Amino acid sequence: MESLYSSTINIIPELILIIAGLIILIFGPFFKSNSDKNLVLPVSISAVVLSFIFNLNRLYKPTTAFSESLSLDYYSAFFNSIFLIGLLITILLTIDYIKTIKTKYTELYSLLLFATTGMMFLCSSTDFMTLFLSFEIMSISVYVLTAINRQSSRSTESGIKYLILGGFSSAILLFGIAFIYGSTGSIIFNDILKAIDFSSPATIFGATLIMIAFIFKIGAFPLHQWVPDIYEGAPTTITAYMSVGVKAAAFAVLLRVFFEAFGGIETKWLYALWLISVFTVTIGNISAIIQHNLKRMLAYSSIAHAGYALIGITSTIGDNNLALGSVTYYLFAYTFMNLGAFAILAYLSKEGKECETYTQISGLWHKKPLIALSLTIFMLSLAGMPPLLGFFAKYRIFLSAINSELYWLAVIGILNSVISAYYYLKVIAYIYMREEKVDFPSLKLSSAIVILLISLINILLGIFPAGTWDYAVKAANTLLF
Repeated sequence: MESLYSSTINIIPELILIIAGLIILIFGPFFKSNSDKNLVLPVSISAVVLSFIFNLNRLYKPTTAFSESLSLDYYSAFFNSIFLIGLLITILLTIDYIKTIKTKYTELYSLLLFATTGMMFLCSSTDFMTLFLSFEIMSISVYVLTAINRQSSRSTESGIKYLILGGFSSAILLFGIAFIYGSTGSIIFNDILKAIDFSSPATIFGATLIMIAFIFKIGAFPLHQWVPDIYEGAPTTITAYMSVGVKAAAFAVLLRVFFEAFGGIETKWLYALWLISVFTVTIGNISAIIQHNLKRMLAYSSIAHAGYALIGITSTIGDNNLALGSVTYYLFAYTFMNLGAFAILAYLSKEGKECETYTQISGLWHKKPLIALSLTIFMLSLAGMPPLLGFFAKYRIFLSAINSELYWLAVIGILNSVISAYYYLKVIAYIYMREEKVDFPSLKLSSAIVILLISLINILLGIFPAGTWDYAVKAANTLLF
């Protein structure tokens, strides 16, 4: 009984989100539209802030919960910070966005809270049963969020597609777990590490299936085809949330599984990871160039950025400390870069019509200079231009590949980064060099403040990256040791 009590106390950050989600889900429908936000928004925002504060305690007092099935350590606290920051930004952006698309669903906020809870449990999981349950909590919530705009046939179609494809990935993951259990006799990571034998065909097959499931969630080659369709059809703020939260959660659990259960990246997997990262970053960038839809362009850009992070994972074959630190830092930086870009699209959406084409941002500089400047910052940061946040993140990824003597991988990554500049600069060209008759929406105060804050973060953390870099490296060291 004491153990159950202490375990429950240790997961207070997750419990806060669960309780807040249930309150909104149960009582939200009883409030009329005029007073609905008086309950939903304060409860949601307060829950995220409180969860973030309690999560910080894990940086100084790491612990476990429920017979060590959850490791509430520095590593999980780092990724929880990413999830909670992404959630808070998404909620603040949604305040204005749901008015724009003329949609009012209080369950949207509940699902965001539940999805984030799944992500937090996922990156803390130290056995495959907890991992799978957390995986499903996150996934099912995101499936519904994708189709939350019932007035849009595209949103419904995206939700159905994501549900079907995600169901296959869950089945593949569970099948892989079964093979690992069959070959090692355990689902606990530490016990698997002691018993695992990669000369066994069952072990190799099980690990491969688990990797395939993670590749799907990351949106990496060759399981990347779903990303542009789902990102395009989902509501823009939900797309923003998925692009950073789900991706970061998938990378976080992938790293924990492969380093705590499988003992690191095996040399025999090097060529497979090398090819996956190269094809992911190359196909993502080349496909983004030919897109005419901004959301699809950012979707393919997201695929390319998954490829950059995979370069860091491949580089763990050499200097584990630098390589893992570069991956964790890259996911942290990507949160602010990509959320900012989608936040602009949400801001510029109006009257039930989302901002999706290049024409809809033409001449933005002449009518909304601060928003135009912010979008410029996000595009340049995604392209890896100094002195912005994206530059330092990419620099660390490529440096880790060079230190691991994966020179060609680093060269291909750098060349792809140069290629990506084309479609990011294309956005900037439309902002400043085109002047078409576009009727931009009126001021959306809460969204504008959020966008300007994210812009400042991209600048300040790019100029002064040391503190957050140390934070990311310490998280990586926790996983290694």
